[in-house]
Amino acid sequence: MGRRVLTVSELTFHQKRKHNAASFAPADLGGEDLLDLFATWTKGLSTSDTHDERRQTWVSVAEVTRYAPRVVLLDLRVGAYGEPGEVVDTDTGDPVGEIENHQAPTGQNRAMLFVPAEGERAYFLSEESSRGSAGGRILRLFKSHFSQYTDQITMVTAPVTEGEAWREAAKLTEVEVRVTGKSADVADGLTVKVGRVSHVARPERRGFFPGKLLGELHHASVVAEVVAVDELPEDHDVFVTMVRDGRTKKFQLGSEGAPAIREVLNDSNEEALDVDKLVERCTETVRDLLARAGGEWNSAWSSPSQQGA
Repeated sequence: MGRRVLTVSELTFHQKRKHNAASFAPADLGGEDLLDLFATWTKGLSTSDTHDERRQTWVSVAEVTRYAPRVVLLDLRVGAYGEPGEVVDTDTGDPVGEIENHQAPTGQNRAMLFVPAEGERAYFLSEESSRGSAGGRILRLFKSHFSQYTDQITMVTAPVTEGEAWREAAKLTEVEVRVTGKSADVADGLTVKVGRVSHVARPERRGFFPGKLLGELHHASVVAEVVAVDELPEDHDVFVTMVRDGRTKKFQLGSEGAPAIREVLNDSNEEALDVDKLVERCTETVRDLLARAGGEWNSAWSSPSQQGA
């Protein structure tokens, strides 16, 4: 199973074209609930709506469910196309099929909309895998739809990371760098394919790195020094493990500017989270983000046992 990370967007709502515009609660947008609006809209989507020809990305909605009183869950498919090739058995190296330029190998992504019953923020969370992020396409389409749906309210979306909240209070316990090893020619004409190589660094003293290190890890030179290598190739991935309040989480860092921190849901050698576990993890994320903004999330809102309450 491929690695999956979590992307999160915050949704807020304001009066259109007003100076010092008033805010709207997502659960009460002029008498309408964002959760109902979103669920109804997504159920009406067709592949002609979601297919992104400009980016040559195939996105489709397989299922829309009201997982819990304040959570809508989307089961999505995503894949890229535009280049013909072969399907290869990675165990044997033998081709087992062909892909034409109009065909897209697809994978499953899931996305969720969390709308608290009170407060001024909602959150859209989606899985991102090597296939892409279908949720990002859905959110962009919904934002466009909403702007035409009402001339009274503007929806503002902004990317957020739970890692930013963790950075304020968590302790950094591990830095891992993964690179793709190159083939090497050895004696007798043999070629050795190295594959993925990981460099892992853990602090010897106290079990934690200095707090300021996290903000410096967007510099490749700093990362190389931490994991004790001379130089890193441009194509490398940096992961950090942090501990806060007895909880441990792994995040993937972006490579440009200040680190964009995305939570790792499952690694490449692990199975994807089942739906209940995924919602549980996302509930933790939403709870932390709302608390940071002075709000709160009631656990009953994302509990399927309370559905219909």
